[in-house]
Amino acid sequence: MNKKNTNREEKQNTEEEEIESSADELTEEIKAPELEEKTIQKELDTIQKQLEEEKDHYLRLNADFENLRKQTIKEKNEFVKFANEKLILELVDVWESLERGIENAKKTNDKDRLIEGMELVYKQFKNVLEKNGLTPIKAIGEKFDHDKHEAMMQTITDECDEGTILEEFTRGYMLNGKVIRYSKVRVSKKKESEDKIENEVK
Repeated sequence: MNKKNTNREEKQNTEEEEIESSADELTEEIKAPELEEKTIQKELDTIQKQLEEEKDHYLRLNADFENLRKQTIKEKNEFVKFANEKLILELVDVWESLERGIENAKKTNDKDRLIEGMELVYKQFKNVLEKNGLTPIKAIGEKFDHDKHEAMMQTITDECDEGTILEEFTRGYMLNGKVIRYSKVRVSKKKESEDKIENEVK
């Protein structure tokens, strides 16, 4: 009898354990989605925080860039505005010299002295321009160069090589090696070249 009771108790205990185990498993299954949801929410919160930090970083960078752009534009405008300051000051000296020359010319009848004063102002003005990179383009007697000269007329002659500049109508200038005004010139042309062209046309 005792053995039967013992078996029954053991069976009952086993069943209770199985029920408890099933209950535990069921509880774990119920808890699992909750844990997964919390994990996902935590990851989402972390990503959201990172996005906010990146957005803040971007906004600060954008503001810094905009400030730098405005500062650069301001500095560029200031540079352009006062880029010729040094040249203007040098030209003011020439202007004042010319002004004094005119005043002195009104007071004197000495033509030679007047010419001498004008020559001094001319040299002063020329020196200022040359010091700032201006150089006249050589023309008369030079070989015609399309990069420096503009032919206004051609003259047939056998006295010099074809393409030699015979006359300068307007002087050309270069500023720091760049042509800013072409020399307007008259260029020599051989008679035989003209005859050859006429024959080719015929």
